[in-house]
Amino acid sequence: MNRRKLTLIGVALAALVATAGVAAAAPSDNAHESSPASEADQRGPPGELPDPVPDFVSDIHDLVSDFLSGALDGSLGDTLSDRVNDFSGA
Repeated sequence: MNRRKLTLIGVALAALVATAGVAAAAPSDNAHESSPASEADQRGPPGELPDPVPDFVSDIHDLVSDFLSGALDGSLGDTLSDRVNDFSGA
């Protein structure tokens, strides 16, 4: 009885894997709709790039690098808080 259940489960899993493989290998509905002009439009970087980050972001990266290399004296959190307070004018 136990052997039958295992065989049935094995056959069901094999059928599931076979149908999933066929579905994954099938081309999508819009695979043939692309034209060379639309493919050329999609190549390369996006037309609009994000704005550069403010200067304080580079300062924060420098502080973290100094902390990781051991060049920063004191606590990273306290130093970052002081730097953010200096930038915000608080």
